[in-house]
Amino acid sequence: MLEPIELESVNCGVCGSDRSTPYASGKDYEYRTSDEIFHIVKCQECGNLYLNPRPIQQELDRIYPPSYYSYNYDKAVHPLALRAKQWLDDRKLKSWFSHLKMEKPTFLDVGCGNGRYLELLYRRGIPKYKLYGIETNLETVDRLNSKGYQTYCGNITDIEPELPPESFDLIVMLQVIEHLDDPRSSLQSLSRLLRPGGILVLETPNSNSADVKLFRQGFWGGYHFPRHWNLFDRPLLERLLTEANLEVKSFRFLPSPAFWILSCQHAIANGWRWKKIARSFDPLQNIPLLSLFTSFDILRSRLGFQTSNIQAIAIKPE
Repeated sequence: MLEPIELESVNCGVCGSDRSTPYASGKDYEYRTSDEIFHIVKCQECGNLYLNPRPIQQELDRIYPPSYYSYNYDKAVHPLALRAKQWLDDRKLKSWFSHLKMEKPTFLDVGCGNGRYLELLYRRGIPKYKLYGIETNLETVDRLNSKGYQTYCGNITDIEPELPPESFDLIVMLQVIEHLDDPRSSLQSLSRLLRPGGILVLETPNSNSADVKLFRQGFWGGYHFPRHWNLFDRPLLERLLTEANLEVKSFRFLPSPAFWILSCQHAIANGWRWKKIARSFDPLQNIPLLSLFTSFDILRSRLGFQTSNIQAIAIKPE
């Protein structure tokens, strides 16, 4: 048996209400950092889905172990999947830059992981003194700083005073806001750091999609127990961005094959108890399944259906 994780009860991360109803429950199926059952509740005021109770801040090093995929992304992901991801990243960069008026923006990546977007923008010709990152893993931050990038260790609300206000042309927060304890304050910090006319790109799991409904009781990969603390849909994201004095320019629903694969893996291993079969459902290595569910989500989004990966692009009014 693993040592229990210390938990704390919390209120809704969107509206602050303490009124909620049970929604889903499950274990840390991916990294097995705990034997406990965790619970997602639904806020009765705004509909936000959030983890309650959740690990205290001192448990972060435990629930984000050194094997966590974003810390060793290049080694954890299959080489073919990496090549496909690089192609998608190039398309993503072009999409970001289509909203900008300059070729070499001052850039901040909140939750920069191994720094791959910093590297991509540097190869695009942006000098390293204009490339900033924030990450909670000190070893990763030290490595990126040794390469000449401007990286900080901690949460955006704590680091904001160290950064010049209204100085960033482009800020991205990709698959991060769902991990934060205070998403409202975090977006307000980012708004203050953006220049007037600056762009924020936000990507996060969408709590209103077909795979959520299919695996709702606890096996949905997007729950990511116990690391996802708040889960949003489009109306909630729009509310938070508007409250942060940002103007939403667009919403898009992007492919999310990993959540489909993880959901199947969790159900097969922990529901049906077919653990040997479940091992083949690896979202970082199984190329046929990645291709299948990527194509499925692309088709669904083109037909007007929501996927479990939502992208919001917002601008700070001039």
